[in-house]
Amino acid sequence: MMVGMFGLGWLIMLLVIGLPILLVVLLLGGAAGFLQNQTHLSAMQNQVPVYHSAVNLSQVAVPPARYCSHCGAGMQADWTHCPQCGAPIQ
Repeated sequence: MMVGMFGLGWLIMLLVIGLPILLVVLLLGGAAGFLQNQTHLSAMQNQVPVYHSAVNLSQVAVPPARYCSHCGAGMQADWTHCPQCGAPIQ
Protein backbone atom coordinates (compact mmCIF):
# COMPACT_ATOMS: atom_id res chain seq x y z
CA MET A 1 0.00 0.00 0.00
CA MET A 2 1.89 3.01 -1.29
CA VAL A 3 0.80 6.58 -0.79
CA GLY A 4 2.20 8.43 -3.72
CA MET A 5 5.87 7.86 -4.44
CA PHE A 6 7.28 7.92 -0.90
CA GLY A 7 4.98 5.59 0.99
CA LEU A 8 3.39 5.90 4.40
CA GLY A 9 6.67 5.35 6.27
CA TRP A 10 8.06 8.73 5.27
CA LEU A 11 4.96 10.50 6.48
CA ILE A 12 5.04 8.76 9.86
CA MET A 13 8.77 9.45 10.24
CA LEU A 14 8.21 13.11 9.41
CA LEU A 15 5.48 13.37 12.04
CA VAL A 16 7.41 11.46 14.72
CA ILE A 17 10.70 13.35 14.28
CA GLY A 18 9.75 16.64 12.66
CA LEU A 19 6.79 17.63 14.82
CA PRO A 20 8.66 17.45 18.17
CA ILE A 21 11.58 19.39 16.69
CA LEU A 22 9.19 22.04 15.41
CA LEU A 23 7.52 22.30 18.81
CA VAL A 24 10.86 22.68 20.62
CA VAL A 25 11.98 25.40 18.21
CA LEU A 26 8.71 27.29 18.63
CA LEU A 27 8.83 27.01 22.44
CA LEU A 28 12.44 28.20 22.61
CA GLY A 29 11.69 31.10 20.28
CA GLY A 30 8.67 32.09 22.36
CA ALA A 31 10.66 31.87 25.60
CA ALA A 32 13.44 34.03 24.16
CA GLY A 33 10.91 36.63 23.03
CA PHE A 34 9.21 36.58 26.42
CA LEU A 35 12.49 37.06 28.28
CA GLN A 36 13.50 39.89 25.97
CA ASN A 37 10.14 41.59 26.58
CA GLN A 38 10.51 41.21 30.36
CA THR A 39 14.00 42.75 30.24
CA HIS A 40 12.64 45.68 28.25
CA LEU A 41 9.79 46.19 30.73
CA SER A 42 12.09 46.15 33.76
CA ALA A 43 14.37 48.70 32.10
CA MET A 44 11.37 50.94 31.44
CA GLN A 45 10.28 50.70 35.09
CA ASN A 46 13.62 52.13 36.23
CA GLN A 47 13.20 55.30 34.18
CA VAL A 48 11.77 58.46 35.71
CA PRO A 49 8.81 59.79 33.71
CA VAL A 50 9.02 63.35 32.43
CA TYR A 51 5.79 65.25 32.21
CA HIS A 52 5.47 68.25 29.95
CA SER A 53 2.65 70.64 30.60
CA ALA A 54 1.24 72.80 27.88
CA VAL A 55 1.05 76.45 28.88
CA ASN A 56 -2.20 78.15 28.00
CA LEU A 57 -1.22 81.77 27.42
CA SER A 58 -4.75 83.00 28.09
CA GLN A 59 -4.43 81.81 31.70
CA VAL A 60 -1.02 83.35 32.41
CA ALA A 61 -1.27 86.14 34.99
CA VAL A 62 -0.46 89.55 33.58
CA PRO A 63 1.14 91.97 36.04
CA PRO A 64 -1.06 94.98 36.78
CA ALA A 65 -0.47 98.07 34.67
CA ARG A 66 -0.94 100.38 37.67
CA TYR A 67 -1.94 100.37 41.33
CA CYS A 68 -4.67 102.11 43.30
CA SER A 69 -3.33 105.11 45.24
CA HIS A 70 -5.90 104.52 47.98
CA CYS A 71 -5.60 100.76 48.77
CA GLY A 72 -2.69 99.58 46.59
CA ALA A 73 -4.68 96.99 44.61
CA GLY A 74 -3.43 96.18 41.12
CA MET A 75 -5.51 97.47 38.21
CA GLN A 76 -5.60 97.25 34.46
CA ALA A 77 -4.80 100.31 32.38
CA ASP A 78 -8.37 100.82 31.10
CA TRP A 79 -10.15 100.71 34.51
CA THR A 80 -11.62 103.94 35.85
CA HIS A 81 -12.35 102.75 39.41
CA CYS A 82 -10.53 100.42 41.79
CA PRO A 83 -12.22 96.99 41.98
CA GLN A 84 -11.06 96.58 45.59
CA CYS A 85 -12.13 99.82 47.26
CA GLY A 86 -14.11 101.59 44.52
CA ALA A 87 -11.97 104.73 44.57
CA PRO A 88 -11.82 106.64 41.28
CA ILE A 89 -8.54 106.45 39.41
CA GLN A 90 -6.71 109.74 38.92
